Amino acid sequence: MTPQRKFSSVWPWWVIAAALLLSTGCIPSPEPPTGEPPLTPITGGTTDSSQTGQQQASLQLTDEGRQLLDEGRLDEAASVFQKAISLYPNNPYAYFYLAQARYLKKDYARSLAPLRQAELYLSSDSVWLARVYALRGQIDEALSQINDARDQYQKALSFDPRNSEAREGLERVQGLPPPPE
Repeated sequence: MTPQRKFSSVWPWWVIAAALLLSTGCIPSPEPPTGEPPLTPITGGTTDSSQTGQQQASLQLTDEGRQLLDEGRLDEAASVFQKAISLYPNNPYAYFYLAQARYLKKDYARSLAPLRQAELYLSSDSVWLARVYALRGQIDEALSQINDARDQYQKALSFDPRNSEAREGLERVQGLPPPPE
């Protein structure tokens, strides 16, 4: 048997074997990184199983809303985040992403209330708290409140020096003069 003929008779088996390994999970398929921190269950809450179920459902809705947000479907995302909040009002991530959706829709004034709720619930998580302050900086910057934006970006960086939104925002506003009063 020639080397060319030997390869052509073996080749389909390799394709079948690889397909089987991928389909059975023996070789993990790569997942695109989202760059988003994971949504973890909120601790310190109730041990009531119905509340735990509502919390999990709310986190799942929040994750679905994040996907809609990534796709630019802002109104749909905001609606999903509101459903997540109504299902489990202590879900800080739903508040954060609702604020982000409103910010992206340029509804700056309405983005502040859910952001304040997120800040309250996330007070013990420095990475998420930095994200809250960075978003607040972006909102202040959009409202031409340069000094407030600068303060929020610096606050974000004090909680998480790796927060790129805060770092970039601070660089943007550092050279800007404060607006006339």
